[in-house]
Parts: sequence; structure tokens; C-alpha cells
Amino acid sequence: MHKIYKLLLAGLLLNVTVSKASNSVDSIGVENNKGKKLIIHKVEAKETYYSLAKKYNVNYKDIMTFNDSKFLQIGIIIKVPTEISFAANTTTPQTTSASGLTEYTIKAKDNLNMLAQKFGTTVDEIKRVNGLSSINLQIGQVLKIPNGASTAPQETVMTPTVIAKPVTAVVNNKPTTPVENIATAEHVIKAKENLNLLAEKYGTTVDEIKRLNGLSSNNLRIGQVLKIPNANNVVVENTPAVAVPPVVKTTTKPVIEQPTPKANTAGALEHNVLAGETIYSIAKKYGLTTYQLKTANNLTANEVTVGQKLIIKDAKPAETFSEEETEPTTDQNTIKDPSLRAPASKYGLTQIEQKGTGIWIADQDLDPNKMLVLHKTAPVGTIIKVTNPMSNRSTFAKVVGKYTENETTKDVIIVMTKAVADAVGALDKRFYCNINYGAQENEQQ
Repeated sequence: MHKIYKLLLAGLLLNVTVSKASNSVDSIGVENNKGKKLIIHKVEAKETYYSLAKKYNVNYKDIMTFNDSKFLQIGIIIKVPTEISFAANTTTPQTTSASGLTEYTIKAKDNLNMLAQKFGTTVDEIKRVNGLSSINLQIGQVLKIPNGASTAPQETVMTPTVIAKPVTAVVNNKPTTPVENIATAEHVIKAKENLNLLAEKYGTTVDEIKRLNGLSSNNLRIGQVLKIPNANNVVVENTPAVAVPPVVKTTTKPVIEQPTPKANTAGALEHNVLAGETIYSIAKKYGLTTYQLKTANNLTANEVTVGQKLIIKDAKPAETFSEEETEPTTDQNTIKDPSLRAPASKYGLTQIEQKGTGIWIADQDLDPNKMLVLHKTAPVGTIIKVTNPMSNRSTFAKVVGKYTENETTKDVIIVMTKAVADAVGALDKRFYCNINYGAQENEQQ
């Protein structure tokens, strides 16, 4: 009799040890927070409070408040409060009932496509059995999953140590269906579409769409063609991209009929403003900055009118300009009605603002006549707005790389070319400035 008790006790201890080991996946644990689940998360690269909130389906403000808004760095531990009830018996992630349904507890990085392949069923069948209207899952959520593979019903064993073996056998012997074997559909991106919407429509994941198309971000453009794993067998009705004509229209400005600029006695040129021209396009045409053009004509704003005569001094050949410099479309002076303004957060955008010391440098790799900047964290290609509060002047510049901190760039927030410094009216090489730019979402979105 005593031997039987000893065997049962040893089995229970071994089962607890196996359960604890299985719950330590990806350094994520769960604690009891006043009867609610508290998820312990180890921060990975490019993760933000916003992406964590989206990942665990909670409010990002709750995460920030619970963690005292600590700065996120790779490897630090963050605790995510949830409204999910804490269950003490979470040691077994899945159990199979006599009806052929497996109760599975959702862990980090699980998705419906992975579960459908694992249990030999379909995404639609899992959603139907559980009454799901979307593919979004929560950590700790319990799903009933139909077993597509024909397996014998699991028998209840006397010792708890044997319970994990049938589950492992089922997983190892499941009929795996590689994602590459799923038929792919070619989808033409339309207005208001995003990766989340496409993943839900075709029964796949955002990461799989990005991997298949070699995407490094979640940004899409109208008319772009993507290859998508079509697990739901969606009938694709692609129409030619409607947005192509507007793109062509923006690149063909009415400059063909422009009269030849007249030279005056002072050696400067005289330019008549035509329809569709802006202060930026005129400055680019003659190899000038908007600041130089406005200064030569005593202009205080960026607006020009059709027929207005502008004096062009020190014009340069048009061939010297790179097409990388694009006209910014977010200049605040183009908004005529201030009541139309709305915060970026209303449209799901994140705007980063910084204040500190800026510096302009003369570097052989940076053309001093172009509006270029170096920044520590902003991705290459980001358009940054630079403002000089002393002169109340602003300009836009393009990020072309990152700078390393040395004696020259110590304690600065941005490094720029001479053209950018002139545009904001900087009097010194180092000056106080404000910068802001839109952050690219790393997480989905």
C-alpha cells in the first residue's frame, strides 16, 4: 500500500515539473493579479507599448501605467495586465474529449493557421466550432479544435506522467501541410486595405505574407501585387489598379509651355509662376532652396499665385538635382482651414517629436545643397520636419543614414546639411531645434 502511495506521489511531482517546463516557452509566464492573469513578457527588438497592447489585445495605457512607463529595451521584463480570469490548473495546454474535440490553451505566437495544420483541420472549421468572427486570439484563451487526423481516443492513464505521451505522438504523427503547398493568390492592393485585413480574408498570417513577398514593413501602396497563401480558397477578383493615372498625373507638371526666363540687368532671372507650380518645385527647378528663393523675393509664406513674377538668383543647371528629393506634401501652410486638422492618432498614426541640439556638418558623402539629415533611430527614407524656434522657420529633409556619436556629434539629436540649416535660418553651426516625424509601424498593424 505504501509503495502505491510513493509511486503516485512521484508521478505527481514529475508531472508538475514537466508542466512548469512547458510553460516557460519564450520567457513568458503568467501570474495571479487579484484573480486576473498577469502576463510576463520579455521585450524583443522593435517592440513598443503599442505593439504589445495589440499582441495581447489590451489597452497600451494600462501596460504603461502598470510598468511606470519604463523605457523599453531588448531583454527587459514587462508585465501585461489582462481581464482574463486566472485559472490555477493551467499546466495542461490541451485535452481531448470523447467527442473528438481537443481543448487547446493559446500560447504566445499561436495562430489559427498553425493550429489548423497541427491538428489536421481548417481555419474555417476552428472558427465555426468556437463561434469566432475573426482570426485574432488571446494568450490563455481556450479553443475547442476538431481533430482532422483519425486517431484513437485517448485513454485515461493511472499515472500523470504518461498523459503527455499521447499528445506528443499526435503532434509528431500529424499530417503536416507546408505553407508552400497551399495555393497562392495574386492580390492587387486597393484603397484602405492592410496586411491584417488580407491575412484574415485569406486565412493566413501577416508574417507569412511578408515572408512570401520579402516585405520589411507593413506599408502597402495602391496597385501593388502580393502573393498570398489562399487557405480559404478565396476567389480573387483583381481589377487593374485605379490609382495608376493619378500617379502619372503628379509626375507630369505643366512646365512644357513655360516661357524662357528673362534675364534682367542684375544677372538674375525672372520667372512667371504657372498653374500647378509651388515654391518648392520652382526652387528645385533652379537648384535653390525654398529659403533662398523666399529671401530673394521677400516672401514670408510658401504660397505663390499664377502669373506672379519671381526673381531667381544664382540658378544652377537642372541636371545637378537628384530625383530622390521629393516635394513634401505635409507642409502645414497647405492647410487652408485649421478646423480640418486632426491629431495623427485619429488615423492610427504615431508621431515622434524630439527637442534638442542640431548640428550641420560638411561631409563629402552628403551633398551640402540637398535637404538631407542623419538620425540615430529614424529609418532611411523618413521625411523629418526640422523647426528652428528662434526664427520660427521649418523645413523638411530626408533621412539618408545614421550618425555615430563622436566629439562633434555628442549630445545632438540630428545631423544635417548646410542647405537644411540655411532653410531654418540657423545662425550657428550648433543650434536648438525641434524635429518631428511619423513612426513606421513595426507591428502591425
